[in-house]
Amino acid sequence: MTWPVILQLDERSYSASVVQRAAYSVASDFIAEIQVQGQRIVVLLNPHPSSTVAATLCADQVKGRLLQQLNDFALRERIQQETAGLREALIRAALIGCSI
Repeated sequence: MTWPVILQLDERSYSASVVQRAAYSVASDFIAEIQVQGQRIVVLLNPHPSSTVAATLCADQVKGRLLQQLNDFALRERIQQETAGLREALIRAALIGCSI
């Protein structure tokens, strides 16, 4: 397979934070270089030297693995944003009951 595997992402779909978290989650198998180019985030993936798995995967499998992590972290980020008000209300209610 030819390395690096390159993914071009739209930052409207995946925030820089999501891309960094996804890259970190696959760091045991891949070394990721993240470049911001205007509205696009480009991820270059190379096999980690100590990985026994990375070199056995085809480009589509490598992309699939990162995309799975990207979607997971994007969903987590969305849920965190949507539940921020509820978390704050719960914390406020808990602190009201404390004698601090």
